[in-house]
Amino acid sequence: RDWGEQLHDRIQMSVGMPISIGIARTKTLAKMASYFAKKYPGYNHVCIIDSEEQRLKAARLYPIGEIWGIGRRYQARLEAMGIRTAHDFASHSASWVRSTFKTVVIERTWAELNGTDCIPDDIPKRKKSICTSRSFEGMVNDFDTLRTHVANFAARCAEKLRKQQSAANIIGVFIDSNHFRPELEQYSNMTEKTFATPTSATIDIVKAATACLKRIYRQGIYYKRAGVIMMEVVTNTAIQTDLFNFDVDRHRHMTQLDNAVDKINKVDGSETVILSAQQYPKGKKFADAIKHDHKSLNPTTRWSDIIKLK
Repeated sequence: RDWGEQLHDRIQMSVGMPISIGIARTKTLAKMASYFAKKYPGYNHVCIIDSEEQRLKAARLYPIGEIWGIGRRYQARLEAMGIRTAHDFASHSASWVRSTFKTVVIERTWAELNGTDCIPDDIPKRKKSICTSRSFEGMVNDFDTLRTHVANFAARCAEKLRKQQSAANIIGVFIDSNHFRPELEQYSNMTEKTFATPTSATIDIVKAATACLKRIYRQGIYYKRAGVIMMEVVTNTAIQTDLFNFDVDRHRHMTQLDNAVDKINKVDGSETVILSAQQYPKGKKFADAIKHDHKSLNPTTRWSDIIKLK
């Protein structure tokens, strides 16, 4: 209870968001507890269901339509059977629930109401490949501008890799001409590069992306689309290093550099710190260009942007 009340107070003070906390042995019972924590001020924003007596008492007061996983269609069907509360529903047998509804979702809800934790945790899986691509507002026919687009795409892929604590073995770069302009010369190509050691370092990934682009770029083509794909993504805790070509000090310094840049960009705004390769030539304007002319303030992370009340 103390932990829940401290959590409520911290969130209320930090972001001004009122919350209700439910604590129980299953997710559905915890959802039920949060309902009572919200409805009755006496709980002081925290309701705990940690005994069989409390479970039964709460279930008798909990409307069937409030149960997590029971939608409007099932609510109407259950109420037509005379089932008005969570207790009415939970009191039926597992075989009755299975034969009546024939869906694993309702079976899990019934089991959770009876104290069996069976709803899996919703943990996002690591992506096996990561892609960043864009279609340009106009068309691009010079190498420097196209290289800047690709550098931006590569840098964003590197950020995504670090965000899910992974690294990539292979990078791919593709470019396409405008297929809706048949009067222009058409061209599409893609190439890949394998890293000696899986990486998520922005400098290494942007450098490799630029090298790939140089291999497939053709002068005179009007390009409409480009993209960068990171493949064979692995966790960064189990990287197989190259025995003959791996500089431990460089790897450590690159990691420290990326961590510092990520921290600055998180606090001061996306792409506050970038590589020079990501900067478009002067006068060039594109949808994915980095602009800070009208950047919003950051009142929760910067003292200079703190909100002043009259």
